[in-house]
Amino acid sequence: MNNDTIIFNGFDLSKVIRIIEIIRPVGNERSITTNNAPRLGVNLQEVRTGPKIIKVKFAMQFSDGVSLEQAKHTLAGVFKTNEAVKITISDEPDKYYMGLISGSVNMDNVTRWFQKGELEILIPDGVAHSSTYRRFENGTASGDKITFDLINNGNDDAVPVITVKNNSENGYIGLVNVNGALEVGDREEADTEQYRRSEVLFDYRDSKITTGLSQAQKNVAVLNDTSQNLKGTVGIDNAWGRPHLALTSRGSGPQPNNAGSLSWTIPADSSGATGSLNDYIWWRQVFWLGAANEFGFIKLTVSDDQGQFLYGVETFKRYNGLGCEYNFMASNGRGGYNMVKQWSFTGTHWDYHNPFNEPRGWSDIKRNDDQVTVFWWGGYNTFTIPEIKGRKSAKIHVAFGALGNKPLVTHMYLDSIYYQKDFVSATRDVPNRYPMGSNVILDCENDTVIVDGIERVMDIVHGSNFITIPPGNSKLEVYCSSWARVKPSVKVEFRERYL
Repeated sequence: MNNDTIIFNGFDLSKVIRIIEIIRPVGNERSITTNNAPRLGVNLQEVRTGPKIIKVKFAMQFSDGVSLEQAKHTLAGVFKTNEAVKITISDEPDKYYMGLISGSVNMDNVTRWFQKGELEILIPDGVAHSSTYRRFENGTASGDKITFDLINNGNDDAVPVITVKNNSENGYIGLVNVNGALEVGDREEADTEQYRRSEVLFDYRDSKITTGLSQAQKNVAVLNDTSQNLKGTVGIDNAWGRPHLALTSRGSGPQPNNAGSLSWTIPADSSGATGSLNDYIWWRQVFWLGAANEFGFIKLTVSDDQGQFLYGVETFKRYNGLGCEYNFMASNGRGGYNMVKQWSFTGTHWDYHNPFNEPRGWSDIKRNDDQVTVFWWGGYNTFTIPEIKGRKSAKIHVAFGALGNKPLVTHMYLDSIYYQKDFVSATRDVPNRYPMGSNVILDCENDTVIVDGIERVMDIVHGSNFITIPPGNSKLEVYCSSWARVKPSVKVEFRERYL
């Protein structure tokens, strides 16, 4: 008896059918285009490799009180997909396919309680994927490149995911192999062309967020308004095994809202100058509702050297339901603020609802004098704010707030934050695209470039393409800026693929 099983999009088909035979072709469909040769044979014009089709013969029978027609309905529901899904076959436990059912699934009646059928699984990409990634981390550094000797035991090109951790400032990453080249950044970006550079003046990312808590001033934040009592307590919450800053006690007072805040003075740069007209703030937050009747807010603001509000963003839940706000505010020049731009999102755990769910939450904001650029859900929005022109940033503030005594948002955290000052004078460095400590993921599987959790497809150099790794032994060369003081750490991973 055939004991093969197929897991189709997470469903074990053996619950409703018994597999009789699985028929896989050798390779894939090949389409060959020719035209007549002048004297003998034909001229080969094009050879195309098509999808893979897997045929499965199976049987269904009445069992355990489940009729054949009930089983068919179950099977039809499982097969109803509009895109390729993950398929695992038991005789290839180290591989999986991405496919869907093609055509109709016809049945032959053998008896009233026993039927046989056959189905076809279309594999659009034509390959089986290895269930695990091959990883290469020990490249050979020489000059301005790192060379990897790769081994691909599959029989088709593999699609790599390459992670680059910049151990010093860097402006360029290039990948070159026999199949092509991918470049991001600027090959000509110089490090000593101007006497300016970017400097990270405080860094409380990941586990260092606890240091940020201890070094912050408490409950003196300058926010866009004064509708909250700053008497709450901000502490550490360790949900999901990582530290977060959270409102652990909301406090009380005469204002309608209750909050706790942290403030960090922007340190002097390497030239001794304080304050800045060129800010870059990156942070990671979580804003995830546990119920529709929860309320609260996180505010991240910047104040000037006179203690006045300049600009900032707030993540706010103020009404019943799942709707949340993400707002950008800026000074109106008269001691108040303007609501410059408002966005909305749904505070669930779904990626397509909420950019601030638990696995994600990365965001940033950049100021160049009166120009402020705000990241929102995969894109950047730039605004001109005449009221802040020439006013130097002096402090960064984060506040966690509750709306009176109403239930607080279940997961309302700050996980990481760092501040970078751009265009620092009296140095020979310039602001570089990839600061020290930044992580760049060149994901050739999904054709994306991710820098510190934020998509940056615009970094791809025009004319370059995402690369593939050929079968067998091959070399991959990874280039960085020639002036980078320390080579980046590079990790190459790919799933082997089989025709």
